[in-house]
Amino acid sequence: MIDLDKDETALLSWLGEETYSQYGECQGPVLDSLVAKGLVKIHGQSEHQENFIPVNGAGELYRAVSLTDAGKQVLIDIMTWQGGSHG
Repeated sequence: MIDLDKDETALLSWLGEETYSQYGECQGPVLDSLVAKGLVKIHGQSEHQENFIPVNGAGELYRAVSLTDAGKQVLIDIMTWQGGSHG
């Protein structure tokens, strides 16, 4: 299992609540860490734009962010672990 700190676990869980989130809602060092670990993907500016209503000039902040397959599996592992006798 990939080692995540409390903030990474919280953001991964939050991102897992929706298919896509907006980059502007979750940008920062914790997101960068999850991307570096291969758990989250920041999509291109034209990908999945139908999910958001962009404001003029704010295209970068409206990029879609989603869990990768590895991120989804880690989230399942976390939820399974927390549901057991450990949490």
